[in-house]
Amino acid sequence: MLVASSTEEAEMPGKRAQNRNRVIPFRLQWRSHRFAACSVCLRLRDGGAWVEAGEVIRRLRTFEHEEIVRLVGALCDRCQTELRLRRGSSPEELAA
Repeated sequence: MLVASSTEEAEMPGKRAQNRNRVIPFRLQWRSHRFAACSVCLRLRDGGAWVEAGEVIRRLRTFEHEEIVRLVGALCDRCQTELRLRRGSSPEELAA
């Protein structure tokens, strides 16, 4: 049988209290990396090629940078072609 515990507030373990209203600071600078990200497949445009996001993140090690990576919405060539072909198809084909 399950028994409900008391509704009294428990203290958090540890030496310092947790501040839930704390704002996590970040820097948004004009010099920060900016990538075009495909809104459909989520690949990033790096130079002249569309590359998987994980590959770009690992290569540039963006997770170690203090500045935020900025993304701009776009469509890669492959997804753009696929969407054009779908729009040119009959409604029955789109539903399948």
